[in-house]
Amino acid sequence: MSALSAASGLSERGGRRVLRSPLATRLIPPPAACKLALGLIAFCLTYQRAAGRVPHFPYVFYGLFAAAFGATAALLLLGGREDSRALALGGFFLVTATAWCNRPLSDLHRQGGGGGLFALADALEMDAFMAYFLWAFVRDFPHPAPSILSRRRIQLAVRVSAAVGLLLFALNLLRFAAEHVPGGAGLWAALGGFVPQRGKGIYYSLVLALTGAAFPLLIWKARFAQRAEQRRARLFLWLLAFTFGPMLAEVLLELFAPGYRDFTLRHPRLKLATVVGVLLPGLTLPFTVPYAVLVQHVLDVKLIARRALQYALARYTVLLLAVVPGIVLAAYLWVHRGERVYMLFSGGRVPLLLSIILVGAAGLRYGQRLLDAIDRRFFRERYDARRILTLLVERIRSIQESATLASLVSQEIDLALHLEGIAMLVLDPRSGTLVDPRHRARKLDASSPLALTISNASDPLEVDLENPHSPLLRLPEKDRHWLVDSGFRLIVPILARDGSLLGLVGLGEKKSGLPFLKEDRQLLHTIASGAAWVLEMEQRRELPQTQRSWRDPLAPEDATPASLPAAADEHAKECPKCGALHASFTVFCGTCSRRLERAHVPYVLPGRFRFEQRIGIGGMGIVYAGSDLALGRHVAIKTLRRVSPEEAMLLRREARTAAAVAHPHLASIYGLETWRGTPMLVMEILEGGTLAHRIAKGRLPAVETMELGIAMADALAQLHAADILHRDVKPSNIGYTKDGVPKLMDFGIAGAMLELRRESELEREDHEDEDDEDPDLVPPVAVWRDDRGSSLSPRLRFAGTLAYLSPEALQGEPADPSFDLWGLCIVLYETLLGRKVFSGADRQILERVRSGRVPDFAQVCPEHAADLGEFFREALHRSLSRRPASAYELRRRLEEVRKRLPKTVLPSP
Repeated sequence: MSALSAASGLSERGGRRVLRSPLATRLIPPPAACKLALGLIAFCLTYQRAAGRVPHFPYVFYGLFAAAFGATAALLLLGGREDSRALALGGFFLVTATAWCNRPLSDLHRQGGGGGLFALADALEMDAFMAYFLWAFVRDFPHPAPSILSRRRIQLAVRVSAAVGLLLFALNLLRFAAEHVPGGAGLWAALGGFVPQRGKGIYYSLVLALTGAAFPLLIWKARFAQRAEQRRARLFLWLLAFTFGPMLAEVLLELFAPGYRDFTLRHPRLKLATVVGVLLPGLTLPFTVPYAVLVQHVLDVKLIARRALQYALARYTVLLLAVVPGIVLAAYLWVHRGERVYMLFSGGRVPLLLSIILVGAAGLRYGQRLLDAIDRRFFRERYDARRILTLLVERIRSIQESATLASLVSQEIDLALHLEGIAMLVLDPRSGTLVDPRHRARKLDASSPLALTISNASDPLEVDLENPHSPLLRLPEKDRHWLVDSGFRLIVPILARDGSLLGLVGLGEKKSGLPFLKEDRQLLHTIASGAAWVLEMEQRRELPQTQRSWRDPLAPEDATPASLPAAADEHAKECPKCGALHASFTVFCGTCSRRLERAHVPYVLPGRFRFEQRIGIGGMGIVYAGSDLALGRHVAIKTLRRVSPEEAMLLRREARTAAAVAHPHLASIYGLETWRGTPMLVMEILEGGTLAHRIAKGRLPAVETMELGIAMADALAQLHAADILHRDVKPSNIGYTKDGVPKLMDFGIAGAMLELRRESELEREDHEDEDDEDPDLVPPVAVWRDDRGSSLSPRLRFAGTLAYLSPEALQGEPADPSFDLWGLCIVLYETLLGRKVFSGADRQILERVRSGRVPDFAQVCPEHAADLGEFFREALHRSLSRRPASAYELRRRLEEVRKRLPKTVLPSP
């Protein structure tokens, strides 16, 4: 792994950059959070004695700033756990908050209170890592630096800051240990220069100098952002400058301006006015940063600005208002347990203690009202959910048949909880299967292991195949595929009085992203009990007298073919000539009169899509045109290779991430469905054909090629901003709408499919290929891994099409945005050339790409302007440092070339 990738903690999964947190990012926040909590307690315990002792610095600022920085850090660390920028910025605010805890902790320690725990917390100088976290944020915000050299310099600053922080942290911890070791006085004195001291000493001179150096670089990097993002980045920088600028400037003056500190100390009033003036803007931090993140979307909206997170933070804040004052009061009484009662509540302590008691009492008295108000503010439907579900229990008793019951239960539960999907399955006593009267879910055999597991679960059963402790993992693969196909996240069993399974209610995820609460489960269980009464009554009416249950054999006179389980084939029928799809019972194509063959997909995916016609076969699967039954729109559905249920859950998550990215030149992804283990990617249908079809008809003009490149570079920039790599940019993955708008297709999923292959499977496939095929014949779409010591065909490692892979990809480097940029430049080259840039045997292509032997554009296309030749010479240079470092820079270079081209260019013969 390259140094940059290793430092940024990114791994690759399916073309998407997935955060793998650096060790420091995982280890530093927990002790910092503990120190912050102890520091706030120490502030409350020492406030009465310390308030007003230093005339030029209000003691209350220690508590206010510790709370302000800590709250901001909690927003970023809890909400952006998959965003490296949010984690870095959150870590910076958290360790900065601990700096405001040093004084209260040391005061409490000197007063002899709190014990060794507070003394140890005082010795943990977590603010030594301020520069490290800020430089880690600068490295990735708003995006990595535009040049390789700049990236390396920033990475060097990150490592230096981390080393300095670790050294200062260790020296202060060693000084604390020397205090408790006999004969350690000399070591204690020697390390005294590394103790944090405001306005003097080595500690803050190093930390703040490194921290301050990062802010100018932030301003410089913002210049290279996309226009809309540049505006947001500048707004964020102005907010940081407003909150941090005055504070940091005053501290740096104390450290490095000769005589400034002594002058201000000789004038206490001037010093007090200066301190208050520079610190007050910092108290706006809990408002400015959430505004920039949640409203202006400075950081990743998907990871941080989810309404569910805001809702959870609001609820937890109300709960803390009721709990924290009681904890602080209990700690105060414990520390002063030796004093008399009248001394505990006398003197200057009274206002603070009275405030704590009033806040705690208000939290207990009005907490429920505040929670209800939050429910109404964020999810008005959630506030009404209890009432809707409670009324549903009463309405169920008036239902007489299962079809009406299923419709009522599904509609009312969805109205209350707002789900991605919901279905109610009812037992058919004659066939022994659970069926959906509304035809929204596949039927389930009532004697299957899954049905047995559901019947044994008296409470709602959570569906989490990614949890290694889930009992559902022990089910057969067929049953687990049924769970994935249904999309259920919670299954509520409907049980008869004898414990047998009468039906189930399957609920998809909540649209809010919130989990199912205990109250939700209790109400759903009550609804299921009411539904069981209705289904039992219906079953008694319909079953013959000789059969008490579907498990009992039917009487001979009742054993008609209609009462036996149907053996209908759920696969559609497909015309081998025109590709039209028909229902499973159809024999001949109505258009071609050809005999139909069994298709790989159903004719109708229950309640979702109808497959209409095969429109293409790609490297990953078959593409069908279809209709969205719910929204009434035409879609394209691409089938992928069969996967396990757990892998299907992963693909759903990857598709959800890709679907959240919107751009005019990205083909919309609507989601991913599964059917019997086959994933199906549902996306926008492009009826204008692909770029490959256009190149096959002839070369494209230079102006059109540059405009295509600008559009695709802009789309790639949007993908890379969302931490998604395409990894298979080629002409067949660029489609056109009916109006001729180019769009990039197949992003976010292609790599994920190939990444899911196990190493053993890859090795087996390699050996089979080596034994059965010519070593020079390599699949056009494959996953490559460099095997330099072998003369055999390359081993598999990551996704891409051979003729469009970059030299770094074939050399086994970790996937990087430069892979997509290389592929796009090869595509633009081909549009002007009219044929493939790299052709011939696969072995020849491998060697030519690895060595960077790209044909000189000026020689093969001499009819084009020299600016084009210079562009391709740089964009496809053998050295990575000479190429565009980001999609933004590639777009800028293409725009410069486009401006210098004549408006019309005659096509070459």
